[in-house]
Amino acid sequence: MYKYKMMKNLKRLMILSCLSITLWSCSKQLDLSPQNAIPVSSLGVNDIPQLRTGLYATMEDVLFNFWFDFDKRGENLTGGPGYNVVDPVSMNASDADITSYWRGCYKGINTANILIQNVNNLGAGATTTQLSYKGEALYFRALIYYDLVIRYGGVPILLKSSTDAVQRSSEAQVWAQIKSDLIAARSLVSAFSNNLYVSDQAVKALMARVYLATGDNANAITYADSLINYSSGKFALSTDSMSYSSMFTAGTTSKEIIFALANNSTASTHSFLSQVNDTKATWPYSPAMLTYKNLYSDASAPLIKTGDKRKAAVFSVDPTRIIKFPNGKTGQQLAVSSTPIATPIIISRLAEMYLIKAEAQGASAGSVTLASYLTNRYKLAPTAASIAALTASQYQDMILNESRREFFGEGHWWYDIKRTGRTDLLTTLNGRTYLLYYPIPQTEKDLAGYTQNPGY
Repeated sequence: MYKYKMMKNLKRLMILSCLSITLWSCSKQLDLSPQNAIPVSSLGVNDIPQLRTGLYATMEDVLFNFWFDFDKRGENLTGGPGYNVVDPVSMNASDADITSYWRGCYKGINTANILIQNVNNLGAGATTTQLSYKGEALYFRALIYYDLVIRYGGVPILLKSSTDAVQRSSEAQVWAQIKSDLIAARSLVSAFSNNLYVSDQAVKALMARVYLATGDNANAITYADSLINYSSGKFALSTDSMSYSSMFTAGTTSKEIIFALANNSTASTHSFLSQVNDTKATWPYSPAMLTYKNLYSDASAPLIKTGDKRKAAVFSVDPTRIIKFPNGKTGQQLAVSSTPIATPIIISRLAEMYLIKAEAQGASAGSVTLASYLTNRYKLAPTAASIAALTASQYQDMILNESRREFFGEGHWWYDIKRTGRTDLLTTLNGRTYLLYYPIPQTEKDLAGYTQNPGY
């Protein structure tokens, strides 16, 4: 898991002169240490492309750092061979992971802000390409703030590199900033041409997710639908176990992926396989036993659905191993990856758009959407008519169950529980609902005087 050196105070974390920036090229990497980092004042127009590639590399660090966190807290995962996970939802303000998530996110925000700031400095002289890089940075800033707000609630909003100690904004203000950044990004980035770069379609996918999370079902439907019905034919659902499995192989050309990070520049530190299905004697995470036994089982009530095509791509006969992220060993997973350590870090894919649209529509209107999606995931799927007959509670159960099946190991499940209020699905929470918000890291609270979230 990604770690970086703790700074002595929050102000030093916010400023580039105390933050390492990784610059990438096709042939080599330059990792500048904090004391040798480039001052903002010395950056020029020629540095913008390097800042952009550095931002993509930093985002790999940010996202992989907490990739398996929501599956662990959501009881999808337990300790792998030689490891132990006790009370997975429990945490405190001094946990190293809690601090690492926070600081990693603000490193990414600062990197995005520097790129935005340098393009802004060009004024009317900025080219279309340079403005598109700014749009990418706005998207990434929004994505990081999304990952912060769903964990910590209100957090400091930093829109430029600064030495000021900024206090926490409200949760509503953070959501508003996320939407503002995404709206601005849409006017700057290009249409989809490659799933490894931020596009207008990638922005729309995140907007659909954000609008669903904030209860704006109309906009969630609009943006999800724009991707489901994207006229270029560049997006399509996987239709069998092999095509589903192939999404998670290095260099995948799956039409289901809207946006992913290539994970090929620092792959040695972003190894999915070493977390869940390594070829060594031990690895950190295995499927929780009940999840392994029941997640992809057939259902007969309230609707019949049989032959889940995802099962063969996710679980093997070994109940301690997750094969969704291939380890390159023939016979241990369905699709064999040419470079297994470089599993793409998938941010948005088409399946999520179907589930967002169906959830936002509700059972009556969403039945056709959901049935269309389920037809691609089961050998025998429910009809739209049978779905439309479900009660609101049954329909929500079905959506949540499908999301859990679809995104197992992809960091969705815990927040699905939180945003829908379905804490009954967490057997270890035991009424400790304050754990639905992460604690503000104690070191950051002490340095900046932040208020702590209730319960800690």
